[in-house]
This record gives sequence, C-alpha cells and structure tokens, in this order.
Amino acid sequence: MKGLTHFISGVAIASFIPAATKLANSNIASSYILVLGGLFGILPDTLDFKFGQFLSRVDYDIDADPNNPNPQKMAEQIGRAIDESYATGRYVKVQLYPMRLGADLWRQYVIKFDNEKNEIVVVINEIVTTSQIPYLGTEPKQNRVGRYTLKGRMLDPHGRPSVVDIMSGPQFGFRKMEDVVEVEFLPWHRTWSHSFVLGFFLSIGVWLLASLVTGWGMGWLYGLVAFLGYAVHIAEDLTGHMGGSLLWPFQKDRTNGLCLAKANNPHVNFAVDYLAVALLLYNLSRFSPQPPIKLGMLQYILYVLAIPLAAYFAITKLFGEKGEEKKGGEISAEKALAKEDRIRTEELTYEVTDFSTGDMQ
Repeated sequence: MKGLTHFISGVAIASFIPAATKLANSNIASSYILVLGGLFGILPDTLDFKFGQFLSRVDYDIDADPNNPNPQKMAEQIGRAIDESYATGRYVKVQLYPMRLGADLWRQYVIKFDNEKNEIVVVINEIVTTSQIPYLGTEPKQNRVGRYTLKGRMLDPHGRPSVVDIMSGPQFGFRKMEDVVEVEFLPWHRTWSHSFVLGFFLSIGVWLLASLVTGWGMGWLYGLVAFLGYAVHIAEDLTGHMGGSLLWPFQKDRTNGLCLAKANNPHVNFAVDYLAVALLLYNLSRFSPQPPIKLGMLQYILYVLAIPLAAYFAITKLFGEKGEEKKGGEISAEKALAKEDRIRTEELTYEVTDFSTGDMQ
C-alpha cells in the first residue's frame, strides 16, 4: 500500500492503546507518541528503498544502448540468467536500467515473463517524458520485439508485464523451486525489512531509548506503539501479492500474500485511509475525559464506517474499477506483440501455402 496509508494505519493502531491515547489527549507535546506509530508504519519500506535496494548484489547488469536498443539481446540476457538458475539451482539476480535520452526524455520498454509460452519477451516502446507521457510515433519501426524461449520451466507469480522508463529500473531474482524457476520481482523488497522479528528488536531499542528519556515506567509504552506500527505495515502488505519474510532471519523466503488487492489500488488505499482516520477519531474521543462523539460503538461502525464504505465501493463498482487498469506502456506493448504475431502468422501461412502448392506441382 501507499506510504500515506501505512503512516495513518500506524497512528490508528497506536490509538487502540488506552494509555497512549490518554497521554496524547492530556498533553499536546505527548501526542507525538501516536505519530511514533505512524513513523514505524512506514519504516519497513523506508529501509528497503533507502538501504535494501543498494545492498542487493546482482549477477548480471542489463544496460541497453538508449539510442540503439536491441530487444532480442535483452531478452536473451534475461533468458540465459533463468536458464542458468534452472541448470545450476543457483539463485541468480539481474538488474535492468532505464534508457535515458535527455534531461526529460526516456525510452520506455516492457518486459514480459510469458508463463504460457515459457519465453521472455522484451518490447521497445515510445519515447516518454519524465511524467511518463509518450511521444506518439517514436516507437521503433523495426526490431521492436525480442523473444527468448527458455530451456527449463518458468513461473512468474507477479503475472503482469513490467514497464521500465524513468528513474531506476527493476531487479529480478530467479530461484529454482523443484522443477521450475520462479521469478521474484524486486528481490530486495519485502524481505528482511518486513519481518515481525526485526520489528520486535527495533521496538526493544525504542523501549530502551524512551526509558532513558521518560523513565522506565513509560518506556514500554513507546516500544509497544513502535511494534504495533511496524506490525500493521507487514499485515497490510500481506493482503497483496508479494507478501513478506515474516520471520526473518529464521525464515528468509518471502511468504506470498493473500492476493486480495494490488498495493497501488487507489480504492483500497482510500478505504484503508478512511477506516484508519475514523478509528483514530473514535479512539481519541472514547479515551477523552469528555468524549465529543456521542455515538455508541455499534452505531459508529454502522453510520460512520459500514454505510459510507459500502456506498463508496458500490459507486466505484457502478462506474468502473479504475485501479486495475493497464498502464499505457502495457497497452502499447500488447499492440506491438499483436502486430508481430499477425505478421508471423501471415508469413507462416504464406510459406505453408507456397510449399503445398509447390509440392502439388
């Protein structure tokens, strides 16, 4: 989910601790104890994007020439890395880079791990701006698609093509699982940083530090708030596809998510934000000496949470689910692949017809 969602969720979960919320209500200076939950709510992703991605060592760098990209060579480089993992059983990682053409110009390309055809496909797309707006007609007229058929079996649980254009490129890990090589998107993400064990030990650090500042009688409260903020982030990520390494370092492999929703789904993020803010306000009220919210818990859940959220999702369902739309780069690549498939089919049909005619003569 989005960073803002994780932050608000961390604040909201901290508000369920009566002592923390009463402390926040009693003194505006002490209200930062709830913010601490929010900060630990975004900490797992902060660790990944500020440190984890730079600590991840790769086996192969794939850095194509922006002025003359060769999709066939790129597909072969990725495919051979997967073949290497299949043949040796070794965990192999590749790093791809964006193709920068100028201060505000990038060559977009798409990588597809085709489970059905067991092949790697790379499609070169249009030139785009840093805002990812394409310049129509700038896609290569020839040599736009590269394919590589794998020697062993591959499985990409991510399931969607990766569009590469601005800033940094994606990293993929290839891990052999029995008789198939599984593709891991961003292998440095949601591993050690998304562990309840790490969250526990970081919280101990918070407890000790807070105890030195506020006294041993209050330090535990800060530690508990920190742990709950950290834990709710991991729990929320489990609703997606990638999951996390929940018990690292005792269990280093990522546990797959429940695949209930994509992390970038705007409706789910909005619903969680709304839910978290509503719960935060209710908790601030009920732990206040003079609660401003007069509704009982069941009434609050019904009128403030259930009915508004049901109405929101009914409206989004009625007017279309925008969060699952394909990116423009994916659509452009699909059109290029459809065109190439049509040409290949026509050529094959022509060759078969020509051969049959010649054979008959």
